[in-house]
Amino acid sequence: MTTPDNPPQYTPPAPGGGGDSWLSHITDWANAAGTAASAPAGGYSFEPAELESIAREWDDLAASYEFDRVSADVLARTEGPGSEYASGDNAQLVRQSGTTLLQTLQDRIDYCRSQADKFRGAAGRYAEAEADAGTEVGNQGGSL
Repeated sequence: MTTPDNPPQYTPPAPGGGGDSWLSHITDWANAAGTAASAPAGGYSFEPAELESIAREWDDLAASYEFDRVSADVLARTEGPGSEYASGDNAQLVRQSGTTLLQTLQDRIDYCRSQADKFRGAAGRYAEAEADAGTEVGNQGGSL
């Protein structure tokens, strides 16, 4: 079942019971929902160049996370300003935060790279399918 682009609109009955019953409104809404649910499914369509462009955007986002790792690394190597107990504990907490931030950034970098690979793979499959279709048409004596 697909989700309609525009859900059916519900209009509550006028105050004071002037007119339609709740049941008729529920029936109208159910009929509208049924009509919307039978609408064709939406989707996206991209050309190979667009898929490559989206992949580059994912790569750019990954690069920005890699740049942020430099700052996070500074946090992960923090030392206390003094040799007293409070400074050491504070530095340890900052290092833990920095280490967590480094891992989080790495997870995001990995995700972005994975998305870029998926878009490049889709572009390759699209180009391959297009070439196969051209070969098929050529084998039948036509041209694209």
